[in-house]
Amino acid sequence: MLGRASLYYEELNTVLCECEHVINSRPLTYISEDVNDLSPLTPAMFLQEIEASDVTDIDCLDHQEINKRIRHVQTIREQLRKRFRIEYLGQLREQMQRHRKSRPLTVGEVVVVENSLKNRTMWSLARVIQLIPGKDGHIRVARVKTETGELVRPVQRLYNLELQEPEINLPKDLTDSVIRTRRGRKVTTPKRLTYA
Repeated sequence: MLGRASLYYEELNTVLCECEHVINSRPLTYISEDVNDLSPLTPAMFLQEIEASDVTDIDCLDHQEINKRIRHVQTIREQLRKRFRIEYLGQLREQMQRHRKSRPLTVGEVVVVENSLKNRTMWSLARVIQLIPGKDGHIRVARVKTETGELVRPVQRLYNLELQEPEINLPKDLTDSVIRTRRGRKVTTPKRLTYA
């Protein structure tokens, strides 16, 4: 996007904020063409406070009005969590059941681990570290690494995220590549001093 452009701090900060806005405004759920449907969920809805359109003077605030606004914000947050659980996680689950044959789990992929004792929004993320086939040769079980340790879970209880690890084309040996400064000088790694 920027290429070799040289920006001041404020300009770079502005560009990064615009990029963040574009990424966080991407819809997570299906966008309906019906005008009466709810607006699709976006990551920004979870990151930003729900703003009120009116600005009240600090002297005019009373205890009842503040409590009323707090209850209103709490109900909106709860509705947003319910929509996220029902729409996004539900779609993710349906999508996995439809596409399980077309896109099987792969080692290194990030998945959501189902836990029947917890709410869907509290399910943990894990990375697949090993796929274990059954007697018939089909993958039935996977070993996953979570933040708390390793687990062995059936494939039916693991849900792929729509994200896949991007393919990064890096040179095989970075030590052989010559790095040059903007002025064309060769960059050398500093040598450690050894005291004899």
